[in-house]
Amino acid sequence: MKRSYKKRSLIDRKRIGFAAFTLFICYVAFKILTPPSTEVAQVVSPDGSKTARLRKFYYVSQPSYKIYYREDGHPAWLNLLYLPSYTNQPHATATESIEWSPDSKTLYFSINHTSIWSHAFPD
Repeated sequence: MKRSYKKRSLIDRKRIGFAAFTLFICYVAFKILTPPSTEVAQVVSPDGSKTARLRKFYYVSQPSYKIYYREDGHPAWLNLLYLPSYTNQPHATATESIEWSPDSKTLYFSINHTSIWSHAFPD
């Protein structure tokens, strides 16, 4: 008995269509699950060894804040602070900022020029 096999191409229209549909579904899920955000500030330490950034996320009506930092030469940002919401000030009138101490050992987070958080980095 002779068996005959049909040679299949590696590029199949059904496979390409399924892969495109799967990527589209993943993209839509990512967009739905990722809250809108804006980068408020990105500040380099005075000695240039670290960079910090402040991002504002809108999960519900009040903004949430995240502060990230990374060492010079490292590609990954590390999360230092997640503040779910700051309700002492209406979010429309709040001005947020981050700043380094002159010796680059402490990072300060302030809202309306009032320091509400600080982080001291080890030597």
